[in-house]
Amino acid sequence: MVNSNQSGSPDDQVPPSTCSPHEDVCKEVEYKLAECAINLPKVREVATRALTETFKAAAFHDVDKYINGGACKESFMSLAECPDKDKWDKQMAMLNCMENHSDYYHKFLENVDEHMEKAGRKELESIFPGREEEMPLGVHKYFMKGKGVCCKKQYKAYMDCAIEKACEEDQHGPIFTTYAKMVFRFL
Repeated sequence: MVNSNQSGSPDDQVPPSTCSPHEDVCKEVEYKLAECAINLPKVREVATRALTETFKAAAFHDVDKYINGGACKESFMSLAECPDKDKWDKQMAMLNCMENHSDYYHKFLENVDEHMEKAGRKELESIFPGREEEMPLGVHKYFMKGKGVCCKKQYKAYMDCAIEKACEEDQHGPIFTTYAKMVFRFL
């Protein structure tokens, strides 16, 4: 058995488990992964399609007046009048504006999150076809060995947080958690 301290690459080293993740640290790690991943062409394509579907669903539910009533009217009009509604920069400008004015747009942002989760899952299923339990392995391979390898460091940090959170919820100790991280790295 290979000792984690004798790994061939410093990138494969497993950080010791504290089995007590800090939620704000994990949120930051999640943000860094998203920030890196969104620059990958396939991820951007998937996110654009999911956002387009989300905005179309919002328009379908007659929230135009609600959106126009807030500070993001210009961003919304720019997106609505854009001949290519799949335009990533216009979609992101709209979302950023709404997040900056979340006191007004909180209901819509909740709706966006819900639709993005559904649309994103549908898009992921189209990229990683197969049974539902096979998708996480496909995502894992994408970031660890595939086209998403440039985000490998951020992905591993995110997964370490997820493993530690699961460890805490299931009341496993630090040795089990460190072992789980080692197994994860060798998949």
